[in-house]
Amino acid sequence: MSDENKSIAGEIEGDYTRVPVQLAGGLGEKPLRPTPGTQIVFGGKEPSSPWGHLLALIEKAGGSVNYTFVHAAELKASPIVVPADPTAGDALPLGDHPRLKEEDKKAQPAPAEAKKDGPAKQDAPPPEQPVAPQHPVANNHFELGTGPLFDRGQVFKYDGNDARVWADPRTMGPLRRPLLIVLHGVNHKDRKSHPSLSDDSIHVGKLAQKLADEGKVTPMVICAPTSFSNGPWNTIELADLVDTLEKMLADRNVHIDRDQVAVVGHSGAGGYPGRGLNKVADQHGKLGDNKLLLFGIADTCITDINSAAYKKGFEGNDTTLIYSAHRGTGGWEPYSGSAKFAAALGAGQKFTAFTGNEKKEDIEDAFDNGGAKPARISIKVKKPQLASYHKAWVEAGGYRQAVSDHSDMVPYWVWTALPRFFAATEADKHLADAEPHEQKPPPKPAPVITGGEWADVPPAAPAWGDLPGAAPKPTGLAAFADPGSGLYWPVRAPKGHFGRAVCFLGADGKGYGPKGSGSCGRNFLANRPAGDPNPNRFHVGIDLFADFHDIIVACESGTIIQWKYFYTNVWKLMVQCDSGVVINYGEVDGSSLKKFNLQPGGRVVAGQPIAVAGKMLHDSMLHFEMYPKGTPDSLSYNKGLGDKFLKNYLNPTQYLLNLAKSGK
Repeated sequence: MSDENKSIAGEIEGDYTRVPVQLAGGLGEKPLRPTPGTQIVFGGKEPSSPWGHLLALIEKAGGSVNYTFVHAAELKASPIVVPADPTAGDALPLGDHPRLKEEDKKAQPAPAEAKKDGPAKQDAPPPEQPVAPQHPVANNHFELGTGPLFDRGQVFKYDGNDARVWADPRTMGPLRRPLLIVLHGVNHKDRKSHPSLSDDSIHVGKLAQKLADEGKVTPMVICAPTSFSNGPWNTIELADLVDTLEKMLADRNVHIDRDQVAVVGHSGAGGYPGRGLNKVADQHGKLGDNKLLLFGIADTCITDINSAAYKKGFEGNDTTLIYSAHRGTGGWEPYSGSAKFAAALGAGQKFTAFTGNEKKEDIEDAFDNGGAKPARISIKVKKPQLASYHKAWVEAGGYRQAVSDHSDMVPYWVWTALPRFFAATEADKHLADAEPHEQKPPPKPAPVITGGEWADVPPAAPAWGDLPGAAPKPTGLAAFADPGSGLYWPVRAPKGHFGRAVCFLGADGKGYGPKGSGSCGRNFLANRPAGDPNPNRFHVGIDLFADFHDIIVACESGTIIQWKYFYTNVWKLMVQCDSGVVINYGEVDGSSLKKFNLQPGGRVVAGQPIAVAGKMLHDSMLHFEMYPKGTPDSLSYNKGLGDKFLKNYLNPTQYLLNLAKSGK
């Protein structure tokens, strides 16, 4: 090549107009080429590999990246993963995957054209580095998602209340995935947040995950918003909710298929004109330019007036399927009977051809529209049969507390509807194994995580292994802070007597803390003074166990917005975090800022030492408070301010429990 192809470093660069450049994820620890024609491998976890080097830099920076710059000469399309070789076994080429949209397929490099005198020649693999075995998961770069979103779900604010979104760990990757939206019933007294994705009762995501594990259902995303109205849903704008979820999940590499969206309502989620499910029907199931795939009814006001309203709303809609399952009245005194309800829905013919998880012995009668499209299906379930599913639901982790047979209709609908309408493809069935079929070296010991690049910062105490299983008690308008953004347990006391204990009140009314000691008066909204039976003031943080001058590190990255005297002999350091929350690291020593060379307006990164624990008179601790974005100062709370004032606080319990379990 001529000198004009030399870079400023002196090496020779290839002619990118003739040599195709492809990016591919390396397999295992070493950056092996997935296919013989791959020119660049961006993978592997060894420090010498590109990806391993980047991982090391991310860890050095405390766990976050500001930007990534990629340059590859004359690349004509966005770098993407090289699909598996379609000739290798039963591996499915990514471009042919049934859940990859047309616009995604266009972004992939076109296959090499065959020459007139024979097929295109492939590069031979290097002799000392064998080609990694073809595998439908590894070669298509599917990885299992980790973190709160893929465990019990991520809490976020929607329409002023806590909503939760959960994603199957296999949804992380390039494919667009189905979305199920679950609307609960009347909820003004119980005030339960997202009861269909609950921590202590029904969690339909775990049921969907179990069905996917069994190869019956494609991996999917499930969202449960919350309404506290004394009646059915006042408002529900599905298109807006889907838009919100798309933007939020894209950062986690999870993508929604807008042609595969379903909504199901339980009990009082429907039954009133212009509200809840009825509003969805009035809008003809439209999601902008798309339409719902599935409209679900789970014991929702079983009257012919209601089903006739649904039928009318979906007239002219040639896409949306309707699937109803009930065991009687549907939480509403009037009952039209199964046959009359089904007929008004447009399902006037009896059928017995059950499918998926539907069992003949469970069903009293079933009606459909005789195979016409889109389908209209209504089944009546025998109430005594619902209890026969409890064991399977408990084993799946989606049924932690027995509920009424009326509420049982939510997991039953999910258990039967998903295999019928969201059956797993052959490609989906490969996703249960996210590792290549190769002999892996013995795992290396995990490095000790300290404070990022600060070598003198001790590690945190071990994770709280006997973390209580009880769900924290909701605190009205003081919503739980999203646990998904925290990275580091703040107190660096590896030998602390109480470790990472978090004191809190459970939804069962019991206090939880270290070794059965109860909540110790350190919990959010504890009485002040502690133990006062008729207090005027309440605790708006959680006191974490710390000894005098224990180092405090930033849980996540952000900007210092305040350094101010707090109480007797102690100060507070407030940080506006990049995630949006404000954290008050309270009751720290007055020497902290000078000790760590910090100042208001300065940046801190996750894991960076920012303070040391102070001492008021006799005791030391970290007083940990959380507030919504933009809060400029800490706020005390007394009885005279009323319940509405609680909207100015975030309850840090779930955030800290997550860090106690999995924080660095």
